[in-house]
Amino acid sequence: MARGLTAKKSFNVSLTEQLVHEKIHAHHSAAQAALVRNLRSLHNAEDAMQDAIVKALQSWPATGIPKNIVAWLVTTGLNSFRDNHRRDARLEPLTERNAQDLSATLKIENGGPEDDVLRLIFMCCHPSIAIENQLALTLNLVMGFNLTEISNSLIVPVKTLEKRLSRTKRKISGAGINFQLPSASRLLGRLAPVQQVLYLIFNEGYYASSGVLINRALCRQAISLCRSLCRSFPNPENFGLLALMLFQDSRASARIDGNQRLVTLDLQDRSLWNKSQIQEADVLLKKSLRLRETGFYQLQAAIAGVHSWSKSAEETDWPQIVGLYQHLLRVRTSPVIALNYAVALLFAGDVSNARTIIESLETELSSYSPFYAAQAKLHELLNNEPQMRESLEKAASLSGSEQEAGHYRMQLEKQN
Repeated sequence: MARGLTAKKSFNVSLTEQLVHEKIHAHHSAAQAALVRNLRSLHNAEDAMQDAIVKALQSWPATGIPKNIVAWLVTTGLNSFRDNHRRDARLEPLTERNAQDLSATLKIENGGPEDDVLRLIFMCCHPSIAIENQLALTLNLVMGFNLTEISNSLIVPVKTLEKRLSRTKRKISGAGINFQLPSASRLLGRLAPVQQVLYLIFNEGYYASSGVLINRALCRQAISLCRSLCRSFPNPENFGLLALMLFQDSRASARIDGNQRLVTLDLQDRSLWNKSQIQEADVLLKKSLRLRETGFYQLQAAIAGVHSWSKSAEETDWPQIVGLYQHLLRVRTSPVIALNYAVALLFAGDVSNARTIIESLETELSSYSPFYAAQAKLHELLNNEPQMRESLEKAASLSGSEQEAGHYRMQLEKQN
């Protein structure tokens, strides 16, 4: 599975204020999407959301966090929008009926909050928007990441990113891009970027490349949105993507030990894996494969499934995983997938071919921490202890996750 985005929130605030920030961030997407639907204007909805966030930060530490956070944010944002219209003579007056409509809490039309968020994601991933801007827009509008966080994630200067987002948002308004799901006739051309965005959001939660290794809230949000995508569009790759998320998320409780240290897959206590999630993922994967349209996410889900079905690390069917990676590379070529294929070859006992692949990837993956972890494993099997230590030191220095870096340092200590 690809590594996640670099998008870690940090606040110099008290514990109560930190909790408020976390709650707002967790419910940002549903509230923002509901405001877009109610106000039918991206600009107005963003302003309303920002006003609601400011008021939440001011009031919640004293009054407590409301039970229905989304309804509170939406109602507060709509009321703020209404009040701003009444005070500003330059704005078009609201009719009494519209003012009453904007006082509503959270109208549910054609589905629940997840469907609203899905509409917003499709808006952000509209084909008229440049591909390089689709993810940035989704992270900003849907996930609530600020410019600095997105800049760090996508390795784009803040000023450049700010200009891109401003142009893209103006384009949405000027081109009349609607807040709606695509028709069946246009679906196939619209799914890929949406799948990629959900995939990357889950990755950031599952394997964040900075800060704390796991963000379960992001994982749950991505899974919830993917469920909504599957309900709206029962597509084989959508089923495969959801299966992949469920297989991976099923191991979350076993990935960190009681001392908050990373536990690698081969050492995890498999009794802690979520069996119901594995069973659901298995059903989804089989359902997707019966449709005979094998794709990128289905193959990754199949690889994750082999691990999930193995009763122990020793019983893992590595030859089957090698075959699945060979198929995956035919579907989509990338240096990260090639590296994962090489690691599978190492565990399958084909050290010679794995070495050839790993050596060929050094230039492309020179800043990628897992590359050096794989290189360390190769040197371990070749009994090259000095080179193994050098690779582990490089992996630790490049890792953005303290837990992952700590794992590499522990491996180094074992060599002393």
